[in-house]
Amino acid sequence: MTFLRSTIGAVCAAVLAATPAMAAPPPGELELLYLGDLTGPAKVADSSGKNLHGDISTGGGGTITAVDGFLRFPGGSCTAAPCPQAIIKPTDTVTLRPGDGRFVYAANIRLTEPPSSAAGMNVFQFGAAGAGVSQWKLQVDSGRPSCRWSDGTEFVLLPADLTLTVGRWYRVTCYRLSPVLFQIRVNDPVTGRQVVPPAQQTGKLRDILPSGAVVIGGKRINPAQSDVDTDQFHGDLDDIEFGRRILPSDD
Repeated sequence: MTFLRSTIGAVCAAVLAATPAMAAPPPGELELLYLGDLTGPAKVADSSGKNLHGDISTGGGGTITAVDGFLRFPGGSCTAAPCPQAIIKPTDTVTLRPGDGRFVYAANIRLTEPPSSAAGMNVFQFGAAGAGVSQWKLQVDSGRPSCRWSDGTEFVLLPADLTLTVGRWYRVTCYRLSPVLFQIRVNDPVTGRQVVPPAQQTGKLRDILPSGAVVIGGKRINPAQSDVDTDQFHGDLDDIEFGRRILPSDD
């Protein structure tokens, strides 16, 4: 597949000209980049140069396969266990704990079947939702992309103004542009053009320091649980990335 590679460091002049009220996405440095390549049957290659290769875990007959340069997760939906499950966990997480700095995370997403309204679908996350727990997260619950950031006390939940069309690729990007400014963008990954105008929201968050493991494609593998509990992603993912701003954060 031929996509525009890497949100981070891309020239955004044309985008900003179309939406002058929106803050500019920051340049930065990649910490993780999965381009849909496998180094083995259970390992996703990290192309960022940081060697954060991803370990694939599966259950219930689920698989992750490399197809034409992207990653295919279990299809369909499943609301009664046992369910096909498959997730990716990077081998390290220390560089993906952004603190109070500016950072960005993103993925190219294609749904292959209509999503279930009974279960969420997590794309990329670090940390869980709950009191005292930091988190950053990208999800497409019911086919609608949204980004979530939390410092464990306060949180920002920012949805995009569209529902993804089955069979079409989208690039969804979540930005923390400053300690108080957050943004979601949805673009066509081939042309780079906006699908909908960016949305942004303010919220005073402290350090975002998640614990546990970064997870791509769902919360966990548990054969006794259905999608309602695991938020298993169903469809295709590509160009999964995390990066941080190379300049100090704003006050």
